[in-house]
Amino acid sequence: MTVASSSPLAIKRAARRIVKTAALRAVAFVLARPRLDGFLRRQLFRFPGLAGRVRAALARSRRADWQPLPTLPTDEAELTDSARQVLYDLRRAIDHTRHP
Repeated sequence: MTVASSSPLAIKRAARRIVKTAALRAVAFVLARPRLDGFLRRQLFRFPGLAGRVRAALARSRRADWQPLPTLPTDEAELTDSARQVLYDLRRAIDHTRHP
């Protein structure tokens, strides 16, 4: 598909997709850095109109798009003692539910 043969609507959709992807990556970058997040929030709330627009845009977006997934330990040996106990209790409760 060339730009000359593309419809204005297709170009507009592509531009929106690029902007959305960039915005989601920027939000993920900021959320991964708490000090930067705090600084930007303080600066943003100096401008109430802009803060409201950002808040509304984030509310409209799906949080799953920009929230990083927690990393899961690959081995039970990496768990703390209390986490291992919780895992054991959960497994026991699941087994008890399956076999009454």
